Amino acid sequence: MAKYKTITAISFRKRKRIAKILLVFFLIVLLLYLYISKLATPLLVETTQAQVKVYANKAMNIAITEAMNQNITYDDLVNVTTDSSGKISLIQANSIQINALSKLIGRVTISSLNELVKVPIKIPLGAFSGIPLLAGVGPKIPLNVYPYGDVSCRFESKFISAGINQTQHKIYLYVSCNINVIIPFSSLKVLTNSEVLICESVILGEIPDTFLKSGELTEMFSLVN
Repeated sequence: MAKYKTITAISFRKRKRIAKILLVFFLIVLLLYLYISKLATPLLVETTQAQVKVYANKAMNIAITEAMNQNITYDDLVNVTTDSSGKISLIQANSIQINALSKLIGRVTISSLNELVKVPIKIPLGAFSGIPLLAGVGPKIPLNVYPYGDVSCRFESKFISAGINQTQHKIYLYVSCNINVIIPFSSLKVLTNSEVLICESVILGEIPDTFLKSGELTEMFSLVN
């Protein structure tokens, strides 16, 4: 009977010791989680956001370069019609070409971004400390990111007087990349923009005010004076 009580006492102390170990382990994990989520994560997000933005800009530049290599000319995007007296009667955007160009840029941007992030982003170890002064200190820790989002394109017209009855028509392409990124312990959004002069031409003849006030090229699908 005494032997049974001794074994029971030992078993009880063993379970109590295990419970204490588990409690300490749980508290350590909880404190570590709170530290990472409250202190380390904001700085980690900021550091990751800056590097993802670099990738997004690079991806957009790759897409814009590929679009420019399509040898798009002014006449591919815009049709200018004049009447018998030489006065401009119609400026019409080529919606088919514009949509094709927008889809190409969107597709290449996302594809290039996915290729770029296949190589893990390297975050300095100091960024995990949550201390801004240490954000760039320490060895680089590889961090896998998982981006998803969308790319939008906007074409804008600008008319500039180039002399008597001559107007320079510039067409700019604005690309916006709105990316959501999933990282350990958090997610973040990256919004970046890029613009480029895609083509230009000098239009001969007087341009009515109706056309001059149209900034968006998509507003020029059928502008008739």
